Amino acid sequence: MATLALFAGAGFLAGSQGFAQEAGCQNGTVQVQPDDTLSRIASRCDVSEGALLAANPSIDGSADLQVGTTMRLQPTTSQSQDLGRRLNHFAREANDALGRVAGQVGSSAQDLLDKNPDLKARLERLGQRIGLSDGNSTPSLTLTPDKGPAGSTVTLAATGLPKDQLVKIGVGAPNSAFQLLQDARSSNEGTLSVNVKVPERSNDTRVVFTLRGGDAVKLTSKPFRIVP
Repeated sequence: MATLALFAGAGFLAGSQGFAQEAGCQNGTVQVQPDDTLSRIASRCDVSEGALLAANPSIDGSADLQVGTTMRLQPTTSQSQDLGRRLNHFAREANDALGRVAGQVGSSAQDLLDKNPDLKARLERLGQRIGLSDGNSTPSLTLTPDKGPAGSTVTLAATGLPKDQLVKIGVGAPNSAFQLLQDARSSNEGTLSVNVKVPERSNDTRVVFTLRGGDAVKLTSKPFRIVP
């Protein structure tokens, strides 16, 4: 699957150099809107998904999009010529695709990998070869409970985080831009336990919670089902 994503990514980088002069797509930047995905932004601004990834190295996939932040639409010349960075983006596309598959079957990417250890091992080896992993224990994020009404409290628990680091907690539809809820700080042991409220979501019956702290912390929970 990762190999297929690498070949597919090569096509992504060859996107149009121009982009539609629509509201929010001018001057080489675009602001992330609620429920945006890389494909929606690419279509709206007439650029390729690969160009968006190359121009915004901190973004690995749609789940890293934060509502209200600004993205560049095209990479600089040096970014486009950086082969190592391009390989990273191709592999990240594979990770994003894995998340989309997991969302379609009502699971999370981590759950899908846990149930398919061979696939997990292959992706980890690929990540180590091109610098996406340092070989340390994989950080994890769990939530309890996994269903409930809007306004109820969810406990997020994470392990394997950098010690004493500020992280962002967000929520959104699976594989879409997330809305920032609050900040938190990991413990001196690299753990985190925090209670957050499930927000009102007019169109969603499933949401995921995210934990973001630069390039080192990019975790997404399994889906939380909103019930009456």
